[in-house]
Amino acid sequence: MVELPAYRTADDGPALGRRLLALTEAGRPAACPVHVGLGDPVALSDNDALVTHTLARHVAEGTAHTLPPFNSVPHPALRVLNAASWDRVDAMSADFAEMPVDLASGLWARVDEVCRHGAPSSPAERGAAAELMLRLGYPLRAAEILGLLDADITTHAFRPDMVRAELQTFMRLRPEARSVLEGRALRAAADPGLPPAARLRLANYVVVLDGRRGTATPEFHRAVELARRATEEMRETGMVRHLAEHTLYRAIAFEPYLRGDREGTMEFLGRAARALEAARPAPDSPDFLSWSDHAFPMFETLSKTLLGYGEVPRALDSTARLVEINPNDHRAWAVRGRALAHAGDLDAAVRAWERILPLGGLPVAAAAFHLGWAHGRLGDADRARAFHRLSYAVDPTPEAIAGRATASG
Repeated sequence: MVELPAYRTADDGPALGRRLLALTEAGRPAACPVHVGLGDPVALSDNDALVTHTLARHVAEGTAHTLPPFNSVPHPALRVLNAASWDRVDAMSADFAEMPVDLASGLWARVDEVCRHGAPSSPAERGAAAELMLRLGYPLRAAEILGLLDADITTHAFRPDMVRAELQTFMRLRPEARSVLEGRALRAAADPGLPPAARLRLANYVVVLDGRRGTATPEFHRAVELARRATEEMRETGMVRHLAEHTLYRAIAFEPYLRGDREGTMEFLGRAARALEAARPAPDSPDFLSWSDHAFPMFETLSKTLLGYGEVPRALDSTARLVEINPNDHRAWAVRGRALAHAGDLDAAVRAWERILPLGGLPVAAAAFHLGWAHGRLGDADRARAFHRLSYAVDPTPEAIAGRATASG
């Protein structure tokens, strides 16, 4: 199996500053205008952008409570990174109301109006408005909408209709208090006064955070137990029920994974995939975007897990599903390219990574790095140098590209 070189970015303050400055000068603007000003989606917009725009429209209309549940949240710095790629430092403010008038769409103004003159009235509408602010990179406005600006993280009682938004807002505002927040979430997940769906979200939150850190603590195992119990107590049916089971199995797959149980890991991921398929609505259904928003992380997780286990043929099948679900998401083509490279098909890997370039913005850096590596392996030194220079121009902070760009001259 072909091994790819490591490409890791630094996330400290100085690295972010260098990255933003490079983006303003690289001439690789993000193609999608949704997260900077809520412009209308374009042909290259990914599902994250479609979810954000859909949520914004319903928040503006006061109908967000009618939406099905969404699953993913864009990177907290996405708006700032995209604005930098447009060389629009004036769009990086932490204040929603300070978006430049030439970038702020009519939808942006309507959302601002709804959230500025009294938060949306119902808990469901407030939770949706706060989630929108988090998707757009405005955690302080989210906290204001939820009434959390002066909340005590050690005593706050989570509200059922706003659990997801409250957890995410606290995490954005108080990242140093993560262990406290996890403890609070775990206690709330055991509270019989909360509905099962809210307890499942709280328990899954702890499971996934600990799982990603690779730490199977007693709290992790307790959260797995509480997630199972909450799912058993749910009385919902249909798509809601299937998606709940899907999120449960995808989360608790961390338990066998962390103890090195490959068979058990794949068993739970298989259950998650089957529950997801059972939930699948018709493509023309208004629920299909919600389903896709759950399906993408499912197949991304499955693809990366299969690659980690060296099961390249199955990873090729999984990544094919991934790019079908979200063909404009750079992460889909990144892992698709990896799978093809591991299979030894560098020409196809090049074509996969090239799909990222028109999307623009920061993802161009990693794609160009891997394209440079692939062309080097294919014997085209000139293209290798050109792509390594492009990667360095977009993001000079990873050590791997700094060395290659220097070597390229």
